[in-house]
Amino acid sequence: MRRVPVLLVALFVALACGQTQSSSNPTPVLGAIYPLSGPQAEGGRQELAGVQAALRVSHANVRLQVIDATTPQQASAAVDRLVHDFRVPVILGTYGSTLSAAAAARAEELKTVYWETGAVADPITAQRKYVFRTVATGSSLGRMAVTFTHDVLVPRSGVSSPRAVIVRVNDIYGRSVSGGEEQLARTMGINVVDVIEYSPNAYDADVIASRLAHDRADFLWDVSYLDDGVAIWKAILKNGVPLKGAIGTSSAFCMPAFGERLGSAAIGVYAADKPDGDIAPAALSSAGSALLAQAKAAYGGPMEIPAIAGFVGGWTLFHNVLPNAGPSADSIRAAAVKVDVPVGDSINGGGVKFAATGSLDEGQNTRAAAVVGQWQAVGVMRIVYPAAYAN
Repeated sequence: MRRVPVLLVALFVALACGQTQSSSNPTPVLGAIYPLSGPQAEGGRQELAGVQAALRVSHANVRLQVIDATTPQQASAAVDRLVHDFRVPVILGTYGSTLSAAAAARAEELKTVYWETGAVADPITAQRKYVFRTVATGSSLGRMAVTFTHDVLVPRSGVSSPRAVIVRVNDIYGRSVSGGEEQLARTMGINVVDVIEYSPNAYDADVIASRLAHDRADFLWDVSYLDDGVAIWKAILKNGVPLKGAIGTSSAFCMPAFGERLGSAAIGVYAADKPDGDIAPAALSSAGSALLAQAKAAYGGPMEIPAIAGFVGGWTLFHNVLPNAGPSADSIRAAAVKVDVPVGDSINGGGVKFAATGSLDEGQNTRAAAVVGQWQAVGVMRIVYPAAYAN
């Protein structure tokens, strides 16, 4: 039987003393906030399932108190409930950037560790002592899209002065990703000729497609959610907008539902995102490969991008942090900043090392993995970039 470290036992005992639960069930409680209903439910459920798989593999003696949240207001209220009613020192979440921004801000106010496993908007960790994120930022995904365009698509297109247009949703997620794109494009000689911002609750996909055609874009970088991303791509195809390449990001173009809804119309489209469970063996160390096998067995099915992200975040907390922490949020935070997982040891090919206290990206995992995938057949996406990750 695996021996539980003394500090972990102390954490569990101390946590249990403050819980609203019966004395016959002393299992300590950690919080979890995910969208389990509404438009982001598919990704939220998968990410939570990845966290739960990590909990099973780690054998940590802890219970998750899960709350469904579909709006920023619900996410913030969920933090209050978890802290005041269950006295949790750590809350995991939340898949969606708008949800995470609200939840992380409230957790910071209550001096509770907030452990983001999937949301990518850059400001989530900014200047927050108690907020940690194990996945890539939105701006890094945007930079990955631009780098791929510059290194791979532009040379193949034969265009000497490439023109790009950004289509983005008008929230913290859209602006984080597109901000990274605009910044890097300027240094790489790609001219961003237009930024088309829209509300996901009120937009006309045909108008967006018409404006894109008028811009005479060579490349499209799209930052959308699933429903609007599908609608916009359908409008682009219906209106015959000529493009040499289109790259979406994490909340639309990479999702299985994008391929399911569009069928053959998705083939050829790219998406910059976090890796899924079909990562190339070359990207993993022997430890990473062994852990991925355990993760897949515990998950019990194909691990899509949110599931892998959830497992990485959960495993880092359950395996690397809690065994070295005491019962308080400050102790858990102190253990988190010391985590040092080499690149390749995480099941997504990355590693874990949080940016130093006081830095601009404090709490952000500086070794988070990001890739570009392409829809190559109906319902089939393959990683094509970087080379070490390509499958």
